[in-house]
Amino acid sequence: MAKQIPEKYQQAEKWVFADTEALADELAKLIVAGTKTATCSMLDEDGIPQVGDVFVVVDGRSEPVCAVELTATDVVPFNQVDEKHAFEEGEGDRSLAYWRKEHQRFFEAYDLFSPEMTLILMKFKLIETF
Repeated sequence: MAKQIPEKYQQAEKWVFADTEALADELAKLIVAGTKTATCSMLDEDGIPQVGDVFVVVDGRSEPVCAVELTATDVVPFNQVDEKHAFEEGEGDRSLAYWRKEHQRFFEAYDLFSPEMTLILMKFKLIETF
């Protein structure tokens, strides 16, 4: 049976982390476990999310897992992302080298990568699991 998104989150934007079902599942679990407390995205025409915005995190099958609230945002070039942010993203061995390798791979898959590309770095807190 599919999980339902609670009424209070029905209008929230849905976030899926990653480009594969397995990785999306893994990253959603890291959020619930409190290991993953940050993410990033490419700056685009949608603009910069605001502190206090709430998002519903979905797994690799688009099933809702939890709700998160943004606690901080910053705009930084890819090549200036620091070790602290990489650690807070909670992926792999949590090193900056791992973060750079995996994020470069992700953005290159969509022909978007540049070392100077502008990223939105976002920190969030878990507010509810479903």
